[in-house]
Amino acid sequence: MARSFTSQDLVALPRLNAAESVVLATELITVADAREKQLRPKKLPEAIGRSKGRLAAAVATLEALTRPQGGDPVETKTKPKADRILDNAWSGTFDWLGGWCKLPPERNPCLDEAKELFKLLYPDGLSFTRLPYKLEWKESKARLDAIRSARHDRTFKKLGGEAFLVHLEEAHEAYGRALHITAPKPESAPAGDVRAAFLATLAALRDYAARVAAHADPDVPGSEEVSAALLAPLATWESRPAGSSSEASDNTEAPAAPAAPPDPEEEPLADPA
Repeated sequence: MARSFTSQDLVALPRLNAAESVVLATELITVADAREKQLRPKKLPEAIGRSKGRLAAAVATLEALTRPQGGDPVETKTKPKADRILDNAWSGTFDWLGGWCKLPPERNPCLDEAKELFKLLYPDGLSFTRLPYKLEWKESKARLDAIRSARHDRTFKKLGGEAFLVHLEEAHEAYGRALHITAPKPESAPAGDVRAAFLATLAALRDYAARVAAHADPDVPGSEEVSAALLAPLATWESRPAGSSSEASDNTEAPAAPAAPPDPEEEPLADPA
């Protein structure tokens, strides 16, 4: 059987889990960057530089995949903002229409229509704006549908409130999109393969260590010192004892991908009173 002498066969890494491999790789890259500034010229040997670049790319991928996941910042801000805009639209219309209903008949020839519209939209005042998000959307839609079916869009026009109606419709449409009722929720990016990224980082570590070690040449002054300095983080790394209860077992197993955060969309969040 033919023997293999690649860096993956020759370099034995210490016991590492995904988090530890990120730390070790970062230390090695930091030391290499600092050492490079001291060299004349300020450049690592070409093969080491390329290997360091591959290591940096591998660890960046692994670090991104194992980073704690929070809620989507866009999602968590869009819904409350859309809710406030819709609430204000209905509240503003309430104040405007209520003012028309308080005028005496001689000042408001459309008083009966104004009162009819007010009763249609606000039989229980603004209480519907404090319902859970999706129920509020349903109540808002029912009122907008009623305005059109009863042709009260003409009442808005007679009272000079066309801007209120346009704002209500726009705010309601935006609310439906924010809640993903009238627009589908964007598909989440597929979870990355943490194990593959972990193994790729280990492979990059072995490759880097082999290339740096191969740089040491007793006939080239300073090469052994540079090699030792670049590998110092690896040489001084303290492995966890076998059977340690800390995260992950050894460098042949990667931790599971981080669990996705719970989706707050289905929570019956009610607006503050």
